[in-house]
Amino acid sequence: MTIIKTERNRVHAHARGDDDVFVRISLLGYDDAGARVVRHLRYQPITEYQAAVDWAVSMADQMAHPIHVVPFNGDDMREPSRFQPFCDAVASMTDQERGEMRQVVVTTCCEVMRDCDDWQVRADAYDVLHQLKVIRHES
Repeated sequence: MTIIKTERNRVHAHARGDDDVFVRISLLGYDDAGARVVRHLRYQPITEYQAAVDWAVSMADQMAHPIHVVPFNGDDMREPSRFQPFCDAVASMTDQERGEMRQVVVTTCCEVMRDCDDWQVRADAYDVLHQLKVIRHES
């Protein structure tokens, strides 16, 4: 891990591995009760690693705590516990909110099937639609 010092803060740029596929920026802080709070920005392709480091360095002096730039490989992404916050959020949704989320997923998958040039991505979107029972494949 490389620690980049700025005028009044620092960026922890975790080392990239050969098999990394995503990078994510994490912002650390504390709430009013003194409990540690971590805010994660969206995952980006690993090709954006240097841009993520550059952004973190440009923002570090405006933050009260260090910024972490963390790459992830496929095994990291498949860790089951990483999805628990999403599962909890979906479990706490009302029926209407779940229905609205389902509609967004269906619409997005349909757009991917229509517009994406990568057949593997289209196949994945088809599988999601099949799991949601939007598409029936009868043999």
